[in-house]
Amino acid sequence: MRLIMSERQDLEHPEVTIAYRELTASVKRVSDFVRSVDQTILCRKDNEEYTIPVSDIYYVESVDKKTFVYCEKDVFQSNLRLYEMENMLTHACFVRVSKSTILNIETLKGVKTLVNSRLEAMLSNGESVCVTRKYLKDIREALLRRNGR
Repeated sequence: MRLIMSERQDLEHPEVTIAYRELTASVKRVSDFVRSVDQTILCRKDNEEYTIPVSDIYYVESVDKKTFVYCEKDVFQSNLRLYEMENMLTHACFVRVSKSTILNIETLKGVKTLVNSRLEAMLSNGESVCVTRKYLKDIREALLRRNGR
């Protein structure tokens, strides 16, 4: 894949053009990444509204029918349901890791096995999230896509 960049003074906003002969997995990954760069999610914290860039989200969790968005140091609440978040974020390197959690694999440091055949995802901010074995295959596939294999 070749990258061509050019500065143009006539553009108000950056523009990305992807030219390809065949829509391969690599081309699709680049396209999905470009779409997710400016995507934000509307959230609340302490009765204030925030627009959180998708790239700042570590994971999203549903607890008691409420959806929480976890960033490096802050936790926000969203009005969206977990399945709605999953639909919005799937193209942006997010993968379901349990019935109640979707994870940004870009923040994943590693996965370790715990007692009782449980798994734990260790994140780059020091937090950890339980992983259900049912979703382990999805995590592996997402990591392979991320690493370009």
